[in-house]
Amino acid sequence: MTKLKKRKNGTGSVVYLGKGRYKPYAARIVIGKDENGISIYHDINTFETELDALVFLETYHKNPYSLYIKEEKYNRISTFSSFPYPLVPVSNPKSNVVEKFKKDNYTFKQLYEKFKEDKMLTKEEGELERLYHIRPKNKSFGYHYCRSMITAFHNSSMLHDKVYKDLRASDFNKALKECKRGISSQRQMVNLFTNLDKFALEEDIIEKGYSQFITTISCNRKEIKKAKDKKVEKERLFSYEQIEYLWNFTPKSEGLQKEHKQKWEVFIRDFWLMLLYSGMRADELLSVYTANIFLDDNYMIGGLKTEAGINREIPIHPKVKHLYEKYYNPKNNFLFTRPNGVKIDYGYYLYHYKNNFKDLHPEVSEHTAHDARHTLRNELRKMNIKEIIINSIIGHSNDDVGEDIYSHVSIEEKIEALNTITYKEQKKLYIFASNQ
Repeated sequence: MTKLKKRKNGTGSVVYLGKGRYKPYAARIVIGKDENGISIYHDINTFETELDALVFLETYHKNPYSLYIKEEKYNRISTFSSFPYPLVPVSNPKSNVVEKFKKDNYTFKQLYEKFKEDKMLTKEEGELERLYHIRPKNKSFGYHYCRSMITAFHNSSMLHDKVYKDLRASDFNKALKECKRGISSQRQMVNLFTNLDKFALEEDIIEKGYSQFITTISCNRKEIKKAKDKKVEKERLFSYEQIEYLWNFTPKSEGLQKEHKQKWEVFIRDFWLMLLYSGMRADELLSVYTANIFLDDNYMIGGLKTEAGINREIPIHPKVKHLYEKYYNPKNNFLFTRPNGVKIDYGYYLYHYKNNFKDLHPEVSEHTAHDARHTLRNELRKMNIKEIIINSIIGHSNDDVGEDIYSHVSIEEKIEALNTITYKEQKKLYIFASNQ
């Protein structure tokens, strides 16, 4: 057996503590000397093998962290070690040392659990956010985003037991390739890896995040978004005939609870038309407060998700104004509520869409609510509306212009632009933003 090289004086040593121990080798350092010149030792940690202890000492001296020692031992030090160890005297060092050791050796799963506890909504908080659009200030993510990260965690099972600080870009790439999930699920995983890296950096668990170097082609987020938007705009836009079908809508529900089912049939139709003439996301329209609807001035304030989209001024198109008036009730907090007064959330909408609409109307069954958003964007572009105005209506960020320009698109300009939309063949118009 090759004899291990002796370490340089003052940089610690490995001590064998005797038989009968699970981890008999201690990584020991001299933290100082007492008044009689006798060395005072401190065992940072213990290991199964001598080599593990030596590697630990080498790593520790390159990146030392605070050492918690008993106040009694600290007070005995008369002369400190030539190596400036960061010593912290405490009454009970064991709990501090154990916690630090645990953090340094967090597995992917342990880090996720800590991240979930600190940053993600609890079940109760998620219900409040989902129903009333109320989120605790200390939580970073919304209900649907939290759900996607929970799914991403389960899809990343091959990483659960790996020490997080040892993970590299190759590990993330391998997990993405082996997960056997679609592009949407892989995107969720990339988002989770990115957020875990950020959290680990905040907690000083890692020195460098490697999720930024993910190179798996199918998970290139910008390329995915471009391809997805292109596909949606090409294949999933509402046609003029389909929009006309919605306007000439006839409920088709029969049998038991016919009136109740037809009521929800009509609601889905109305909801889609309001989306087609506003460009809002489904959850955004469902979350509009009654107090933020200004019917006399033909606009409302709403929007979720992105910084550019939150609390934006959105025109109310004259052709669907009567639908807003239909559901508007100043006594309700939200524009859309259930019979018991509770806000209609996305899950509730989706239930009635699947059960009381989709199969009854094959003429539009290929579509989802989100297709209305892409349809309006496409129509505004056909009318040669400037991109900055389009983005200010539907709530996309403007990557090529400053936010000061973006924020100064007036509601009058938005109304003028949106009112050009008829969903019929017509000549192009040209609308310009102020100061452009």
